[in-house]
Amino acid sequence: MLLKEYWPRCLQELIEFDQIANAEQPEFERAVSDVRNAADDFFLVSLTEYGCQRWEAILGLSVAPGDTLQERRERILIRYLDQFPYTYRTLLKYLSTVSEDFSVTLDENAYDLLVRIRLEGYSQRDALVATLGQMIPANLVLRMKTEIPQKIEPAQTAACSAMAVLNRHVYKPAE
Repeated sequence: MLLKEYWPRCLQELIEFDQIANAEQPEFERAVSDVRNAADDFFLVSLTEYGCQRWEAILGLSVAPGDTLQERRERILIRYLDQFPYTYRTLLKYLSTVSEDFSVTLDENAYDLLVRIRLEGYSQRDALVATLGQMIPANLVLRMKTEIPQKIEPAQTAACSAMAVLNRHVYKPAE
């Protein structure tokens, strides 16, 4: 999409306006891209890089050096959904938004809460632990068992060991 195509034909043919259009074209393309990406930034599951930066600033989240865009979206989503569930049912509803594969065991007599949940990565686990630590009452002990699927790949290097035995015989002539 060229900027000069939006101008009247009489201006498109002038050399000066052609050069102006060429100079303004990169900014025009960036503006068009920003407008097209704005719809993605309305939803937390489809945030762009810019949208993630804005939400992290709003929620006070820090970015780890190796985080992917998807990990950042998940951390933002967990923090955004952070409501204070004072009921067991609300806690179950919150955990169902984080993962479909989970179980919760509450032992009221021992003040113990065990959460087993399947997550996508370690950053999601850390964000969930921080959020649950704020959400559950202070008199409950939170125990978590997380299942994080790992990709099994063949080893790129092989570890080897070798052993060499040296037998040394000393010849002594008979006297």
